[in-house]
Amino acid sequence: MSLKTILGGSIGIVIVMLVGCGGNDPVSSDPPSSSPPLSNPPPSNSPPSSPPSSSVDNVTLGGAAAKGIINGGNVVAEELDISGTVIARVGKAITAADGSYTLEVSDDYSGGPIQVTVSAGADTWMKCDVPSGCGTRTDDIADSDTGIDFSEWYKPGSLTMMALVAEAVANDTISVNITPYTNLAAKRAMATGQLTPDAVYNANSEVSNLLGGIDILSTWPLDITDTTVVGDGGASEIAYAAFSAAIAALADTSGGNPDINAVLATLSGSFGGGTIVADDAGTATDDSTISLQEIVDGATNALAQAGIADTSGIVASLQADINDATGGSVDPQPGPVTGDTALARVKAFVNDVRTWGTVIEEETRVKGDAFSTQVDLASTAADASMSLVVGPALGSTIDAVFMRLTDTMATELGGGDYVVGIPGNPQFESGTITYSGGVVTITDGVIDGVTVNLSLQLPDDKSTATSSLTGVINSATFMSASTDLIIDSGTIVATLVTPYSIDYAALDMGTADEPDISGGSVSLDVTLTQKQDDSGAELASPVTFAGTLLTTLINPVKDDTTGEITWLTPSTLTLTGNISDTIGNSLDASFTANISNADTFEPAGSLVSDSSFVLPEDVDNWLAGTVGLDFVLQLDGLPEASVNISGDRTAFETGAATITITYGVRQLIIVGAFTDNSSTGSMTIINQDGVAMSIVGGDFDASTGDIEYNGQIYGSIDKLTNGLTKITYIDGTFESF
Repeated sequence: MSLKTILGGSIGIVIVMLVGCGGNDPVSSDPPSSSPPLSNPPPSNSPPSSPPSSSVDNVTLGGAAAKGIINGGNVVAEELDISGTVIARVGKAITAADGSYTLEVSDDYSGGPIQVTVSAGADTWMKCDVPSGCGTRTDDIADSDTGIDFSEWYKPGSLTMMALVAEAVANDTISVNITPYTNLAAKRAMATGQLTPDAVYNANSEVSNLLGGIDILSTWPLDITDTTVVGDGGASEIAYAAFSAAIAALADTSGGNPDINAVLATLSGSFGGGTIVADDAGTATDDSTISLQEIVDGATNALAQAGIADTSGIVASLQADINDATGGSVDPQPGPVTGDTALARVKAFVNDVRTWGTVIEEETRVKGDAFSTQVDLASTAADASMSLVVGPALGSTIDAVFMRLTDTMATELGGGDYVVGIPGNPQFESGTITYSGGVVTITDGVIDGVTVNLSLQLPDDKSTATSSLTGVINSATFMSASTDLIIDSGTIVATLVTPYSIDYAALDMGTADEPDISGGSVSLDVTLTQKQDDSGAELASPVTFAGTLLTTLINPVKDDTTGEITWLTPSTLTLTGNISDTIGNSLDASFTANISNADTFEPAGSLVSDSSFVLPEDVDNWLAGTVGLDFVLQLDGLPEASVNISGDRTAFETGAATITITYGVRQLIIVGAFTDNSSTGSMTIINQDGVAMSIVGGDFDASTGDIEYNGQIYGSIDKLTNGLTKITYIDGTFESF
């Protein structure tokens, strides 16, 4: 794969994906796991994990304690009165090697809020989840050095962290994870002075929304230092673990280990009144307050250390909240709730679900359809333009660049020295091309109605690259009556196995040896504006597609005959784009993928089929990994709507997806299975308060199902013969829609 092919192909891929012209097989994905991941045991010199306590009642609490993963932590469950005073100890347990615990609530429990606390003892271990390390050792664990590195176990010393549960009823099985954020919510609820169920529900919901909608009690905080666990985890679980790691990264390590208790106290103080500073970098409060930007930065660093990209879309969403913050603060709101009782919350949730479709349909249909039509017209026209106008001009420009790199050509593009492509193809009519200091510059080049201006930096001719080949697009514009293509910046890097001698004349003629490449990376920032439809008529509102492509490439595959590299697999891929018109409508979209089998994948078939980009896969050989797809739709005059689809691909055309939908103050999470390109199996809809509606039926037809809250069924769903859906509640009431 020559530099010319890499350059043209990379630009082409990002344009194709931006305007939606490609036709590749859908990548299905798994939901976040609802049970603990496989145990991640400590080193051989670690203590054995302890079994859960025996059952003595019908209320079960279970989850994981993580800041990072806590092994051998002492878990105590206590019932509190309305003032927050402990009135009874109702259970205890010891965390296992993966941080998990289970405890049965005793008969002493009388129905009030439950405080679940994890604390460290002499035999408690914690895993370091901070990329820069967790200070220096003050414990007796044997280590090759005194530093506590990422993924190493250490004894944390003093540590106390808690979570609050609003209420529990007989036969409940309640998920109660214990993290810095459940601790934050517990402190927030206690600060109200009246520890009612509403106060606890609202605090947990408020902090969940601080983290972009992650359910802080029920989302499993996995071990972000373990690649196997991360590979099996869901998108929200990975993001939650990264946010947890961010808190330890902010802890003071001057005493050796991170002072977790102190940083938890700082976090609580930073969320006083239910708001958090967006970014206080460089201000007087920077050292004493934790800002949302510091949490996002810490999570980003943890994800980078783990070698994965965020597929949940939450990290990017929080960064957008920071950028948009008014008054310098972010104020997350608890989810909409009704009444104190669990049944009242269930009924409020059903009402939300029942009206949601109608509300969205009525509010968005007309404007959404109009914007969609405009985008479809522009996309079709852009596809034609890229194939027939701008695309050929781009290819001819790259040909001219490689001809000029031999440093023997004239500067006038319109002369006879530059004949690009095959005979009969359009040629440059005018413009200049120069080469100086390793930079090729095209000024006002005109070819087939397209005006080209470009600045491109490539390695010098006849030079030898030792470790990598790098091409930098400083800027490039391709302007025509129908389409404007702007490349604001771009960097393409090919990592070399052996040094490579550059001969542009041979590269242009196709006689050069292929470089031995082990991988590389591509970064491009592209904007395409479509001004005409495919008939040449002016669009009522021009549509702009703008996007950025970032990818890391490994595992080159070579042609057995020619030795040319035919494929490089992306180990990570992020494509972020925006589609907008000139009257206030816009759609932000991003696609993120972590390919778990990138180092072993061998492509099948061709990259090009009917002028569309397709993945070279088949049923026996397919790309595996986690994916995330985000959309943010802003229609003129309506609330912003966002959708995230994330999870793991389980087979060639099989998997499941977790879909998070936010519209105004509403948020719903839909978990469903997908098989053979059809949406079949079960579907679960969850809101911010953890109420879940589970439906079983082909093609997501609501045939039967249940509505649960905290593990208990509060209603049943049945499909009636008249086509309506009936919900019957445990109090004997029912409703249909």
